[in-house]
Amino acid sequence: MDQIIELSDRLNGLTELFTFNRIATVGQGAALVPVPPSKFPDFLARYMVAARTNPCMGYKDNLFNLKRWQQQGLSLTGGCTGHGCGAAFNFVALLPDGEVHACRKMPSLIGNIYRNKLTEIYHSPSARRYRAGSEACSKCSIRPVCGGCPAVSYGLGQDINIDRDPYCFIDQN
Repeated sequence: MDQIIELSDRLNGLTELFTFNRIATVGQGAALVPVPPSKFPDFLARYMVAARTNPCMGYKDNLFNLKRWQQQGLSLTGGCTGHGCGAAFNFVALLPDGEVHACRKMPSLIGNIYRNKLTEIYHSPSARRYRAGSEACSKCSIRPVCGGCPAVSYGLGQDINIDRDPYCFIDQN
């Protein structure tokens, strides 16, 4: 996290768009040390300040919308994929054995392309469950452009159907 703004400065003028993803401690990523959630809101604020003068810096992480919402008057972005998390919505992961997963970053089996058409998998109850997101986010006013990152939540031992993203910093009082 401490290298992202410096890296974006180095890439300014060399690329049209620079974004980042939070580490999902899943698979080989489980060996990586995630950023402490308490440090993330301040990082997002610093990133947003740096982005004012660096045109290549983009807003991909869904939690940017929470920061923008808190700073009233800033328009919300589309989140990770244009509509918050895109798992089983506008992307899926297709594996060589035909398994279709809602997300490329975590085990999230929703079907098998050798047994069902992609449209059937897309409209299946398991895919709809991924699109619904966490129950903890269901009443949040910015849910349509956020919902956190289920893969990050999964990697940190959360129930992605019930718990909110551990990095979410919205005041729940």
